[in-house]
Amino acid sequence: MNWGHKIIIVFVVFAAGILTLVTKSMRTRVDMVTPDYYGEELKYQQIIDGKQNAGRLSAPITIAQPEEGIMITFPPELQGKALTGKLTFYRPSDSRKDIQLALQPDPSGHQLIRKQLFSKGQYQVKVQWTMNNQPFYQETPVHIY
Repeated sequence: MNWGHKIIIVFVVFAAGILTLVTKSMRTRVDMVTPDYYGEELKYQQIIDGKQNAGRLSAPITIAQPEEGIMITFPPELQGKALTGKLTFYRPSDSRKDIQLALQPDPSGHQLIRKQLFSKGQYQVKVQWTMNNQPFYQETPVHIY
């Protein structure tokens, strides 16, 4: 085998490697945080205000995982109050597994969500609500098992 054949073999191996990388990158899903990214960016001041208002509460919203599901617990000053808002379980690895639910705590300040709705893995729980025309917002990472 002479040096000409070796150059051709190196070129073919290099071309095959590049084609493999291109094929793999074309099959990889790339999800944005939200489909309407720019519209959400314009509303970000509400998120900032909501975080500040939530920071003034006596305690943050807690998330636990008892046997029956995911338990969202609100601080004492929010129990029994009229809250309107939404819960978003954002899955960073796959937007098809994101879950949005209406905020419906019981009078004792708990909301139970069935675990069957979720796939096991990492979620970012975004709780956004209003009370007395004031926005509130809290994000909490959760690993669902």
